[in-house]
Amino acid sequence: MTYQAELDYMMGVLRKMNLQVLLMTPENRHLQRPDLGLRRFLGIEELYERTVQLIPAILKPNAINKITDEFLCNYIFLHLPEMRETSLIIGPYFSFQLPKERLLEEAERHGVSARRFSRFEDCFSSIPVLTDDTALFALLSTFGETVWGKGSAFEFVDFTLELPTFSANPMPDSNDMDPESLALQMQAMEKRYAYENELMEHVSQGLASRAELMLRNLPTNLMGQRASDPVRSIKNYCIVCNTLLRKAAEKGGVHPLQLDLHSTALAKQAEMVNQPEEGIEVMREMVRTYCRLVRKHSIGHLPPLVQRTLTHIDANLAGDLSLGVLAAIHNVSENYLSTLFHREVGKTITECILEKRMEMAANLLLTTHLQIQTVAQHCGYSDVNYFSKVFKKTLGVTPKQFRQRRNSPLGL
Repeated sequence: MTYQAELDYMMGVLRKMNLQVLLMTPENRHLQRPDLGLRRFLGIEELYERTVQLIPAILKPNAINKITDEFLCNYIFLHLPEMRETSLIIGPYFSFQLPKERLLEEAERHGVSARRFSRFEDCFSSIPVLTDDTALFALLSTFGETVWGKGSAFEFVDFTLELPTFSANPMPDSNDMDPESLALQMQAMEKRYAYENELMEHVSQGLASRAELMLRNLPTNLMGQRASDPVRSIKNYCIVCNTLLRKAAEKGGVHPLQLDLHSTALAKQAEMVNQPEEGIEVMREMVRTYCRLVRKHSIGHLPPLVQRTLTHIDANLAGDLSLGVLAAIHNVSENYLSTLFHREVGKTITECILEKRMEMAANLLLTTHLQIQTVAQHCGYSDVNYFSKVFKKTLGVTPKQFRQRRNSPLGL
Protein backbone atom coordinates (compact mmCIF):
# COMPACT_ATOMS: atom_id res chain seq x y z
CA MET A 1 0.00 0.00 0.00
CA THR A 2 1.45 3.35 -1.07
CA TYR A 3 0.31 5.37 1.97
CA GLN A 4 0.98 2.97 4.86
CA ALA A 5 3.42 5.34 6.58
CA GLU A 6 0.94 8.23 6.40
CA LEU A 7 -1.86 6.02 7.74
CA ASP A 8 0.28 4.79 10.65
CA TYR A 9 1.30 8.36 11.49
CA MET A 10 -2.28 9.64 11.44
CA MET A 11 -3.53 6.78 13.59
CA GLY A 12 -0.75 7.49 16.09
CA VAL A 13 -1.70 11.17 16.33
CA LEU A 14 -5.39 10.32 16.75
CA ARG A 15 -4.62 7.93 19.60
CA LYS A 16 -2.56 10.63 21.28
CA MET A 17 -5.76 12.71 21.14
CA ASN A 18 -7.46 9.84 23.05
CA LEU A 19 -9.63 8.99 20.05
CA GLN A 20 -10.41 5.37 19.30
CA VAL A 21 -9.18 4.24 15.87
CA LEU A 22 -10.37 1.01 14.27
CA LEU A 23 -9.80 -0.73 10.96
CA MET A 24 -12.99 -2.60 10.02
CA THR A 25 -12.95 -5.42 7.48
CA PRO A 26 -15.66 -7.93 6.48
CA GLU A 27 -13.84 -10.52 8.57
CA ASN A 28 -13.71 -8.57 11.85
CA ARG A 29 -16.83 -6.42 11.46
CA HIS A 30 -18.90 -8.48 13.87
CA LEU A 31 -16.12 -8.36 16.48
CA GLN A 32 -15.52 -4.60 16.51
CA ARG A 33 -17.28 -2.35 19.03
CA PRO A 34 -16.99 1.19 17.68
CA ASP A 35 -19.45 2.45 20.31
CA LEU A 36 -17.21 1.21 23.18
CA GLY A 37 -19.85 -1.34 24.16
CA LEU A 38 -22.55 1.26 24.91
CA ARG A 39 -25.36 -0.47 23.00
CA ARG A 40 -24.49 -3.86 24.42
CA PHE A 41 -24.69 -2.38 27.92
CA LEU A 42 -28.12 -0.99 27.09
CA GLY A 43 -29.32 -4.34 25.82
CA ILE A 44 -29.97 -3.09 22.28
CA GLU A 45 -27.55 -5.47 20.61
CA GLU A 46 -29.98 -5.97 17.74
CA LEU A 47 -29.73 -2.29 16.84
CA TYR A 48 -25.98 -2.39 17.10
CA GLU A 49 -25.61 -5.36 14.75
CA ARG A 50 -27.99 -3.87 12.19
CA THR A 51 -26.23 -0.50 12.36
CA VAL A 52 -22.78 -2.03 11.86
CA GLN A 53 -24.05 -3.84 8.79
CA LEU A 54 -25.70 -0.67 7.49
CA ILE A 55 -22.88 1.83 7.82
CA PRO A 56 -20.36 0.47 5.25
CA ALA A 57 -23.09 0.47 2.60
CA ILE A 58 -23.94 4.16 3.07
CA LEU A 59 -20.38 5.48 3.15
CA LYS A 60 -19.45 7.58 0.16
CA PRO A 61 -16.22 6.64 -1.62
CA ASN A 62 -13.44 9.19 -1.79
CA ALA A 63 -15.03 10.95 1.16
CA ILE A 64 -14.45 11.65 4.83
CA ASN A 65 -17.82 10.85 6.38
CA LYS A 66 -18.78 12.36 9.73
CA ILE A 67 -21.73 10.55 11.28
CA THR A 68 -23.68 11.60 14.37
CA ASP A 69 -25.75 8.88 16.02
CA GLU A 70 -28.82 9.05 18.27
CA PHE A 71 -26.62 9.49 21.36
CA LEU A 72 -24.95 12.59 19.82
CA CYS A 73 -21.76 10.58 19.41
CA ASN A 74 -19.64 11.60 16.42
CA TYR A 75 -17.73 9.12 14.26
CA ILE A 76 -15.47 9.57 11.24
CA PHE A 77 -15.73 6.83 8.59
CA LEU A 78 -13.78 6.50 5.38
CA HIS A 79 -13.13 3.71 2.91
CA LEU A 80 -9.41 3.11 2.46
CA PRO A 81 -8.35 2.79 -1.18
CA GLU A 82 -6.13 -0.14 -2.08
CA MET A 83 -7.53 -2.07 0.90
CA ARG A 84 -10.41 -4.38 -0.01
CA GLU A 85 -13.61 -3.40 1.81
CA THR A 86 -11.67 -1.87 4.66
CA SER A 87 -13.01 1.13 6.54
CA LEU A 88 -11.23 3.41 8.98
CA ILE A 89 -13.39 4.37 11.97
CA ILE A 90 -12.46 7.23 14.29
CA GLY A 91 -14.47 7.88 17.43
CA PRO A 92 -16.81 8.12 19.13
CA TYR A 93 -16.41 11.62 20.53
CA PHE A 94 -18.77 14.31 21.75
CA SER A 95 -18.74 17.88 20.48
CA PHE A 96 -19.75 19.07 23.95
CA GLN A 97 -20.00 17.66 27.44
CA LEU A 98 -23.40 16.05 27.91
CA PRO A 99 -25.10 17.45 31.04
CA LYS A 100 -26.15 15.02 33.71
CA GLU A 101 -29.79 15.90 33.11
CA ARG A 102 -29.50 14.58 29.56
CA LEU A 103 -27.87 11.38 30.80
CA LEU A 104 -30.69 10.86 33.29
CA GLU A 105 -33.21 11.21 30.47
CA GLU A 106 -31.30 8.73 28.29
CA ALA A 107 -31.13 6.29 31.21
CA GLU A 108 -34.88 6.52 31.69
CA ARG A 109 -35.50 6.07 27.95
CA HIS A 110 -33.50 2.85 27.93
CA GLY A 111 -34.89 1.48 31.17
CA VAL A 112 -31.70 1.83 33.20
CA SER A 113 -32.50 1.79 36.91
CA ALA A 114 -31.21 4.35 39.39
CA ARG A 115 -28.90 1.77 40.96
CA ARG A 116 -27.28 1.11 37.60
CA PHE A 117 -27.09 4.74 36.56
CA SER A 118 -23.50 5.21 37.73
CA ARG A 119 -22.35 2.45 35.35
CA PHE A 120 -24.42 3.97 32.58
CA GLU A 121 -22.76 7.32 33.30
CA ASP A 122 -19.35 5.65 33.16
CA CYS A 123 -20.15 4.40 29.65
CA PHE A 124 -20.80 7.95 28.46
CA SER A 125 -17.91 9.50 30.36
CA SER A 126 -15.52 7.07 28.66
CA ILE A 127 -16.26 8.89 25.40
CA PRO A 128 -13.85 11.83 24.88
CA VAL A 129 -15.07 15.39 24.38
CA LEU A 130 -13.63 17.36 21.45
CA THR A 131 -15.18 20.82 21.59
CA ASP A 132 -13.01 22.03 18.70
CA ASP A 133 -12.36 19.49 15.96
CA THR A 134 -10.49 21.92 13.70
CA ALA A 135 -7.17 20.16 14.25
CA LEU A 136 -8.81 16.78 13.69
CA PHE A 137 -10.22 17.77 10.30
CA ALA A 138 -6.99 19.48 9.27
CA LEU A 139 -5.24 16.16 9.90
CA LEU A 140 -7.93 14.27 7.99
CA SER A 141 -7.78 16.74 5.11
CA THR A 142 -4.03 16.29 4.82
CA PHE A 143 -4.46 12.52 4.83
CA GLY A 144 -7.20 12.80 2.19
CA GLU A 145 -4.91 14.77 -0.09
CA THR A 146 -2.29 12.05 0.32
CA VAL A 147 -4.53 9.14 -0.65
CA TRP A 148 -6.95 10.78 -3.12
CA GLY A 149 -5.29 13.98 -4.30
CA LYS A 150 -5.94 17.68 -3.81
CA GLY A 151 -8.86 19.84 -4.82
CA SER A 152 -12.12 18.06 -5.64
CA ALA A 153 -10.61 14.58 -5.52
CA PHE A 154 -12.44 13.93 -2.23
CA GLU A 155 -15.15 15.54 -0.12
CA PHE A 156 -16.38 15.90 3.46
CA VAL A 157 -19.83 14.49 4.19
CA ASP A 158 -21.69 15.27 7.41
CA PHE A 159 -24.97 13.54 8.25
CA THR A 160 -27.06 12.12 11.07
CA LEU A 161 -27.58 8.39 10.94
CA GLU A 162 -31.18 7.33 10.28
CA LEU A 163 -31.77 4.47 12.67
CA PRO A 164 -34.22 1.59 12.33
CA THR A 165 -36.90 0.97 14.93
CA PHE A 166 -35.76 -1.19 17.80
CA SER A 167 -36.98 -2.64 21.06
CA ALA A 168 -34.89 -1.92 24.13
CA ASN A 169 -33.96 -4.89 26.26
CA PRO A 170 -32.18 -3.37 29.25
CA MET A 171 -29.95 -5.56 31.33
CA PRO A 172 -31.62 -6.75 34.54
CA ASP A 173 -31.12 -4.77 37.71
CA SER A 174 -28.81 -6.66 40.03
CA ASN A 175 -26.41 -5.96 42.83
CA ASP A 176 -24.00 -8.35 41.15
CA MET A 177 -21.89 -6.93 38.38
CA ASP A 178 -22.75 -8.60 35.10
CA PRO A 179 -19.92 -9.76 32.82
CA GLU A 180 -20.39 -6.90 30.36
CA SER A 181 -20.32 -4.27 33.10
CA LEU A 182 -17.27 -5.92 34.61
CA ALA A 183 -15.56 -5.93 31.22
CA LEU A 184 -16.34 -2.23 30.74
CA GLN A 185 -15.05 -1.40 34.19
CA MET A 186 -11.88 -3.40 33.60
CA GLN A 187 -11.38 -1.66 30.25
CA ALA A 188 -11.81 1.76 31.88
CA MET A 189 -9.42 0.82 34.69
CA GLU A 190 -6.78 -0.46 32.25
CA LYS A 191 -7.09 2.72 30.19
CA ARG A 192 -6.72 4.89 33.29
CA TYR A 193 -3.61 3.05 34.48
CA ALA A 194 -2.05 3.21 31.01
CA TYR A 195 -2.80 6.94 30.85
CA GLU A 196 -1.31 7.56 34.29
CA ASN A 197 1.79 5.50 33.53
CA GLU A 198 2.44 7.44 30.33
CA LEU A 199 1.91 10.74 32.16
CA MET A 200 4.35 9.67 34.89
CA GLU A 201 6.92 8.64 32.30
CA HIS A 202 6.80 12.09 30.68
CA VAL A 203 7.16 13.81 34.07
CA SER A 204 10.06 11.55 35.12
CA GLN A 205 11.91 12.85 32.05
CA GLY A 206 10.91 16.48 32.63
CA LEU A 207 8.88 16.59 29.39
CA ALA A 208 6.40 19.26 30.44
CA SER A 209 4.93 19.94 26.98
CA ARG A 210 4.04 16.28 26.41
CA ALA A 211 2.59 15.88 29.89
CA GLU A 212 0.49 19.05 29.56
CA LEU A 213 -0.80 17.86 26.19
CA MET A 214 -2.02 14.69 27.86
CA LEU A 215 -3.85 16.73 30.50
CA ARG A 216 -5.51 18.87 27.83
CA ASN A 217 -6.89 15.68 26.27
CA LEU A 218 -7.80 14.08 29.59
CA PRO A 219 -10.96 11.92 29.24
CA THR A 220 -13.29 12.76 32.12
CA ASN A 221 -13.90 9.12 33.02
CA LEU A 222 -10.23 8.58 33.84
CA MET A 223 -10.63 10.67 36.96
CA GLY A 224 -13.72 8.80 38.04
CA GLN A 225 -16.44 10.15 40.31
CA ARG A 226 -14.63 9.70 43.60
CA ALA A 227 -17.29 11.60 45.58
CA SER A 228 -20.88 12.69 45.03
CA ASP A 229 -19.76 16.33 45.08
CA PRO A 230 -17.91 17.09 41.80
CA VAL A 231 -15.66 19.63 43.56
CA ARG A 232 -14.68 17.11 46.21
CA SER A 233 -14.17 14.57 43.45
CA ILE A 234 -11.71 16.77 41.53
CA LYS A 235 -9.92 17.60 44.77
CA ASN A 236 -9.49 13.90 45.47
CA TYR A 237 -8.08 13.30 42.00
CA CYS A 238 -5.70 16.24 42.48
CA ILE A 239 -4.41 14.45 45.58
CA VAL A 240 -3.95 11.26 43.57
CA CYS A 241 -2.25 13.20 40.77
CA ASN A 242 0.09 14.90 43.25
CA THR A 243 1.17 11.52 44.62
CA LEU A 244 1.70 9.98 41.17
CA LEU A 245 3.70 12.92 39.84
CA ARG A 246 5.79 13.15 42.99
CA LYS A 247 6.77 9.51 42.53
CA ALA A 248 7.50 10.19 38.86
CA ALA A 249 9.80 13.09 39.76
CA GLU A 250 11.54 10.89 42.33
CA LYS A 251 12.13 8.33 39.58
CA GLY A 252 13.54 11.21 37.53
CA GLY A 253 16.24 11.77 40.15
CA VAL A 254 14.77 14.54 42.33
CA HIS A 255 15.68 14.25 46.01
CA PRO A 256 12.81 13.61 48.49
CA LEU A 257 13.58 16.84 50.32
CA GLN A 258 12.79 18.86 47.22
CA LEU A 259 9.74 16.75 46.50
CA ASP A 260 8.32 17.14 49.99
CA LEU A 261 8.78 20.90 49.85
CA HIS A 262 6.75 21.29 46.67
CA SER A 263 4.22 18.47 47.08
CA THR A 264 3.05 19.99 50.36
CA ALA A 265 2.46 23.36 48.72
CA LEU A 266 0.62 21.73 45.80
CA ALA A 267 -1.57 19.72 48.18
CA LYS A 268 -2.64 22.99 49.81
CA GLN A 269 -3.50 24.42 46.39
CA ALA A 270 -5.67 21.37 45.68
CA GLU A 271 -7.67 21.90 48.86
CA MET A 272 -8.41 25.50 47.85
CA VAL A 273 -10.14 24.40 44.61
CA ASN A 274 -13.73 25.67 44.34
CA GLN A 275 -14.59 24.63 40.76
CA PRO A 276 -13.76 21.51 38.70
CA GLU A 277 -11.99 23.76 36.15
CA GLU A 278 -9.70 25.04 38.92
CA GLY A 279 -8.76 21.44 39.72
CA ILE A 280 -7.62 20.85 36.15
CA GLU A 281 -5.48 23.98 36.33
CA VAL A 282 -3.94 22.80 39.63
CA MET A 283 -3.02 19.51 37.93
CA ARG A 284 -1.39 21.44 35.10
CA GLU A 285 0.59 23.37 37.72
CA MET A 286 1.63 20.06 39.27
CA VAL A 287 2.91 18.86 35.91
CA ARG A 288 4.86 22.07 35.33
CA THR A 289 6.29 22.05 38.86
CA TYR A 290 7.46 18.45 38.90
CA CYS A 291 8.87 18.64 35.38
CA ARG A 292 10.77 21.78 36.37
CA LEU A 293 12.13 19.96 39.42
CA VAL A 294 13.31 17.07 37.26
CA ARG A 295 15.10 19.41 34.89
CA LYS A 296 16.61 21.46 37.69
CA HIS A 297 17.37 18.96 40.43
CA SER A 298 17.71 15.59 38.74
CA ILE A 299 20.93 13.89 39.84
CA GLY A 300 20.46 10.47 38.25
CA HIS A 301 22.89 11.27 35.43
CA LEU A 302 25.70 12.27 37.79
CA PRO A 303 28.55 10.04 39.04
CA PRO A 304 27.67 8.13 42.25
CA LEU A 305 30.09 10.19 44.38
CA VAL A 306 28.50 13.45 43.28
CA GLN A 307 25.01 12.01 43.83
CA ARG A 308 25.91 10.97 47.38
CA THR A 309 27.40 14.38 48.07
CA LEU A 310 24.31 16.21 46.86
CA THR A 311 22.06 13.91 48.86
CA HIS A 312 24.12 14.54 51.99
CA ILE A 313 23.96 18.29 51.43
CA ASP A 314 20.18 18.23 50.98
CA ALA A 315 19.72 16.14 54.13
CA ASN A 316 22.05 18.20 56.34
CA LEU A 317 21.58 21.86 55.47
CA ALA A 318 21.60 22.70 59.18
CA GLY A 319 24.90 20.89 59.77
CA ASP A 320 28.59 21.26 58.96
CA LEU A 321 28.99 21.06 55.19
CA SER A 322 32.57 22.14 54.88
CA LEU A 323 34.60 20.59 52.09
CA GLY A 324 36.77 18.75 54.60
CA VAL A 325 33.74 17.11 56.26
CA LEU A 326 32.19 16.10 52.92
CA ALA A 327 35.47 14.64 51.64
CA ALA A 328 36.02 12.69 54.87
CA ILE A 329 32.49 11.21 54.75
CA HIS A 330 33.16 9.76 51.32
CA ASN A 331 36.81 8.94 52.03
CA VAL A 332 38.25 10.98 49.16
CA SER A 333 40.58 13.96 48.99
CA GLU A 334 39.18 17.47 49.15
CA ASN A 335 40.76 18.40 45.84
CA TYR A 336 39.34 15.35 44.04
CA LEU A 337 35.82 15.92 45.38
CA SER A 338 35.92 19.63 44.63
CA THR A 339 37.20 19.15 41.07
CA LEU A 340 34.77 16.33 40.23
CA PHE A 341 31.78 18.19 41.69
CA HIS A 342 32.51 21.41 39.80
CA ARG A 343 33.05 19.56 36.54
CA GLU A 344 29.81 17.55 36.77
CA VAL A 345 27.45 20.10 38.38
CA GLY A 346 28.80 23.29 36.83
CA LYS A 347 29.22 25.10 40.15
CA THR A 348 31.38 24.75 43.24
CA ILE A 349 30.25 22.89 46.34
CA THR A 350 30.16 26.19 48.24
CA GLU A 351 27.93 27.80 45.58
CA CYS A 352 25.64 24.79 45.61
CA ILE A 353 25.30 24.81 49.40
CA LEU A 354 24.59 28.55 49.43
CA GLU A 355 21.89 28.16 46.76
CA LYS A 356 20.18 25.33 48.61
CA ARG A 357 20.34 27.09 51.97
CA MET A 358 18.88 30.29 50.54
CA GLU A 359 16.17 28.31 48.81
CA MET A 360 15.28 26.63 52.08
CA ALA A 361 15.37 29.93 53.94
CA ALA A 362 13.04 31.56 51.42
CA ASN A 363 10.57 28.70 51.74
CA LEU A 364 10.59 28.77 55.55
CA LEU A 365 10.08 32.53 55.57
CA LEU A 366 7.10 32.23 53.24
CA THR A 367 5.41 29.15 54.66
CA THR A 368 6.05 29.35 58.43
CA HIS A 369 5.94 31.84 61.30
CA LEU A 370 9.35 30.78 62.63
CA GLN A 371 11.54 33.51 64.06
CA ILE A 372 14.27 34.59 61.67
CA GLN A 373 16.89 33.32 64.10
CA THR A 374 15.28 29.87 64.01
CA VAL A 375 15.15 29.96 60.22
CA ALA A 376 18.87 30.78 60.20
CA GLN A 377 19.64 27.78 62.41
CA HIS A 378 17.67 25.41 60.17
CA CYS A 379 19.75 26.66 57.25
CA GLY A 380 23.10 26.11 58.96
CA TYR A 381 23.78 29.64 60.28
CA SER A 382 24.35 30.03 64.01
CA ASP A 383 24.83 33.83 63.69
CA VAL A 384 21.53 35.45 62.64
CA ASN A 385 23.27 38.70 61.67
CA TYR A 386 25.60 36.86 59.31
CA PHE A 387 22.62 34.93 57.92
CA SER A 388 20.74 38.19 57.25
CA LYS A 389 23.81 39.65 55.53
CA VAL A 390 24.21 36.59 53.26
CA PHE A 391 20.47 36.51 52.55
CA LYS A 392 20.37 40.16 51.50
CA LYS A 393 23.47 39.80 49.35
CA THR A 394 21.91 36.81 47.58
CA LEU A 395 18.28 37.90 47.22
CA GLY A 396 18.56 41.69 47.42
CA VAL A 397 16.37 42.13 50.53
CA THR A 398 16.61 41.24 54.20
CA PRO A 399 14.77 38.16 55.53
CA LYS A 400 12.24 40.44 57.23
CA GLN A 401 11.56 42.37 54.01
CA PHE A 402 11.31 39.13 52.05
CA ARG A 403 8.68 37.75 54.42
CA GLN A 404 6.68 40.97 54.22
CA ARG A 405 6.67 40.95 50.41
CA ARG A 406 5.47 37.31 50.26
CA ASN A 407 6.86 37.08 46.75
CA SER A 408 9.86 34.83 46.19
CA PRO A 409 12.38 36.15 43.64
CA LEU A 410 13.82 32.66 43.38
CA GLY A 411 11.07 31.58 41.04
CA LEU A 412 10.36 28.50 43.15
